[in-house]
Amino acid sequence: MPKRSCPFGDGAPLQLKTRVGLRELSRGVRAEELRREIFERTRRLLFRGAQACAEGAWTPLPRPAAGRSTQPDGQGPAAGPGRRWSGQLRIGHDGRLLRSAAGTEMVPPVGVSKACSSCVRTADVKEACSQCDRFVCQSCSRLCSCCNTVTCSLCSVIEPLGRCLLIRLRSWEKKKAGGVESGRDW
Repeated sequence: MPKRSCPFGDGAPLQLKTRVGLRELSRGVRAEELRREIFERTRRLLFRGAQACAEGAWTPLPRPAAGRSTQPDGQGPAAGPGRRWSGQLRIGHDGRLLRSAAGTEMVPPVGVSKACSSCVRTADVKEACSQCDRFVCQSCSRLCSCCNTVTCSLCSVIEPLGRCLLIRLRSWEKKKAGGVESGRDW
């Protein structure tokens, strides 16, 4: 005797277990609630970090070499006590703000080239570009006149007046994505 046909047709749903995880919830029913929670948590962390910097909880960097100026107006180190804060705040695995140690920032990981990104010399590579994190030697590094950070020749442009102007890559990409023709943010 032959089997009888299925009375439900092809439109019946499969009767399998469906796993609903955080990923599915964040895209569906609870999307707005989870996004708001993540936004609030990130905002709190950034606010706490800004408060810690403002209250002086972070130690200042040691004074720069005599040839370099940390003052925005180009004055030398004798001009004043100008304070710079060391390191970048990072969010740890437990959600707390962490400050990277000043000595470990400039040390490349094992297996990474210690050569200068501009002239490819391995001699005295002690600084990293603040924009692209490539290592630069003392002769190839430049100090930005706007934000007083060390930049490599790929991330900076020498103006006819001799000032180092930093190309803001992230804002350039945002403008480009937004349809603005000009990619310069100086």
